[in-house]
Amino acid sequence: MPVYTAPFGFEPVQRRDGLPYAGVTREYPIASAYGTALRRGDLVRVDTNGALIKADDTSATPTTTGGFMGVFMGCAYTDPVLGRTFRTYWTAATVGANAVAMVVDDPRTIFRVAYVSGTTVISAQAYADVIGKNVEVVQNTTATKFSDIAVSGVTSTAGPPFRVVDVDRASKSAAAATYTALLVTYGVAAHAWTCIAPT
Repeated sequence: MPVYTAPFGFEPVQRRDGLPYAGVTREYPIASAYGTALRRGDLVRVDTNGALIKADDTSATPTTTGGFMGVFMGCAYTDPVLGRTFRTYWTAATVGANAVAMVVDDPRTIFRVAYVSGTTVISAQAYADVIGKNVEVVQNTTATKFSDIAVSGVTSTAGPPFRVVDVDRASKSAAAATYTALLVTYGVAAHAWTCIAPT
């Protein structure tokens, strides 16, 4: 893996028990004409109607909105012209019958994600400064087909929704013993299956 120069969303790499990520996803319905873009690597949740929506959380643990359902990996829908269509992204306001999203929804998943100092500016971090700490989500929306959200704000305080479990050692900066990507998992009560408040 490279020294990252731009955010790339949340990329599943393994589970907390050490097993590699095997590509497992679960389907969730998307409302036809849903008006927000979904990109591979975006965080998602379900609304009160059971439909998948983009999760726009940043620093707060989302216990009052049902928690994250997982990470969007792609979708399928019936296009009126093309028939059954598969994409790694959902264009806002797409009209498609029987639309479903493929979501990595295992709360034990560990994700690779870029660390930024703000918006899309990569900031390399030392292992000792991040391990076991919490980080918040930075919601970027400049990319179209692949997510450019990231994490930032490493802290020892409660609240941010992700916990750092390691650094991505392949993203080591040549200048120093710092890393441009972290390995993170859900914080306490941040995922829908462990959240205090139901959806």
